[in-house]
Amino acid sequence: YHICEGHITWLIVHKTHPEYPRWKGFCNAFYCSFYKTATLGSGSGIAGIYYLNKAGIPVPNATGMYFFQYIVHKVSMAVFSMLLFLVTYGFIHTSFADYQGYILLGFAGVCVIAGVLLAVATVPWMQTACNLLANHLRAKHPSWEEKLTGAGHKLAQLQAESRSLLKDPLLLLRLFLCNLLKFTTWYLIPWMVFRSSTTESLPFTALQCFSLTALSQSLAGIIPTPAGIGSVEAVFVLLFRRLLPEAKALSAVVLYRFDTMLLPCAIGAFFVLGERIVSLHRKKRITD
Repeated sequence: YHICEGHITWLIVHKTHPEYPRWKGFCNAFYCSFYKTATLGSGSGIAGIYYLNKAGIPVPNATGMYFFQYIVHKVSMAVFSMLLFLVTYGFIHTSFADYQGYILLGFAGVCVIAGVLLAVATVPWMQTACNLLANHLRAKHPSWEEKLTGAGHKLAQLQAESRSLLKDPLLLLRLFLCNLLKFTTWYLIPWMVFRSSTTESLPFTALQCFSLTALSQSLAGIIPTPAGIGSVEAVFVLLFRRLLPEAKALSAVVLYRFDTMLLPCAIGAFFVLGERIVSLHRKKRITD
């Protein structure tokens, strides 16, 4: 997952900064994974922008690049889960008939969120609308002047970066395919857990389990919790306990969370520690 995530970062940054090395994108992925878990999701974006800036990317450009990467991540997740839902629709309709209305409503919410993010990044009049809203808020809350101005500059930079990247269809295709491969490495984990924990036949195939995991990860995105903590577990258990004993569903989601959050965080700690040591040595050399 993090190899793919690092490659995605490199693809986006390399477009305008050819000197950016591929291995730094890989380090960036683990660096962000540490702060994502350590700050419950709130520090991941800041850490990514900071690490890009340390590699020589100006902060405004790094901000636009990281937000664009997040938007591509969200849109790819929505498209991937929708495709898997359609492929396994017969199984989902049979197993979750009474949930189907809520699932479709959740998908509508996912599509709206992805659409809004895409519009903010690409549609020119969205910047005008945001500026009008900022002027309205500025009149009511003069103390917000600095924050609103900064947000306006970031939005302008995001749209500039997005337009530059959207001009390259081949790059967009590569980003989309890398995201699909990235998600696949995570969505396979529950099937591996279920297969290794029982000798009996499971009530679903590997593809159906894969689809349910994608569905739970995607639908959890509409529940506003930090880094999806709690929401992913709730949707995952809600779906799988209809097909398996609740204890198996709970054990699978615990292992899923360990593999997708705690293990990358532990590995990312070494990257954070290494970056701090290098930074301290650099400061010492400058001081000397």
